[in-house]
Amino acid sequence: MANPASALGEAIGLSVEQEIQKIIQKIVEPYGLYVDVGGKRSGKREKEKLLLINETGNAYQIDTVIEDRNGNPLILVESKYLRYKKHNRDKASWTCVAHYKLRTTYPSVKKSIAILMGNWSRPSLKLMKSFGVEILEIPFSDMVEVLEKHQINFNWSEDDSTTPRKSWVKYCKLSTSTRKEIGRQILLKYKNNLESMILEAVQADPDKPKNVDKIELLIKTTHNEFYVKNFTSIKDSLKYMLGLIVDPSDLEGLL
Repeated sequence: MANPASALGEAIGLSVEQEIQKIIQKIVEPYGLYVDVGGKRSGKREKEKLLLINETGNAYQIDTVIEDRNGNPLILVESKYLRYKKHNRDKASWTCVAHYKLRTTYPSVKKSIAILMGNWSRPSLKLMKSFGVEILEIPFSDMVEVLEKHQINFNWSEDDSTTPRKSWVKYCKLSTSTRKEIGRQILLKYKNNLESMILEAVQADPDKPKNVDKIELLIKTTHNEFYVKNFTSIKDSLKYMLGLIVDPSDLEGLL
């Protein structure tokens, strides 16, 4: 095993992800919704990866997608584990871009959720929340505590290569049922919060009037410059656009 530390973290993350999917399946089943967790799917895809494609053709691999009765994506769910905060920005940025682009492509998406395990910085959490991603955070200390109950040391320093190797060997000797139990125990304290987040979107009243909350206008110039204008009402956005109703030869000073 080249990197037992990474292997153990990935295995623990997978056990929690499978528990998340199990809980979601149980929640949405009475509503006739479908939970896509990847794998070959007749009439949908021939390959294993669960990919959603945005309007520009870019594909994003999503962990779990809850679909409505018409097969449209309703909720996007990601589960991510990070041991060190130095990788926060990359993971957070990917989630922001992927979920934002998919939500602008699929208006049927009512909510995007990220279950974050391990060590996540406040700026990274703030970034994801600013993009409308709802966060369920599972601290690294909770993971350490659960694994200690199974005599596995999950708390080592970055330069320690001995402890993760021993811990990985111990984990590999556990039964499949015990590994699943570890995932269940890590998620246990947060199960109710996850259920509430899912049900909020599932039980949303489709007949409730929809009002404009925000209008985002993106203008790209021939110089490959991007200008974003935000409005809180249709009236204000139209007033701005009326100022550009006659296509000017030069936008300088108008944007």
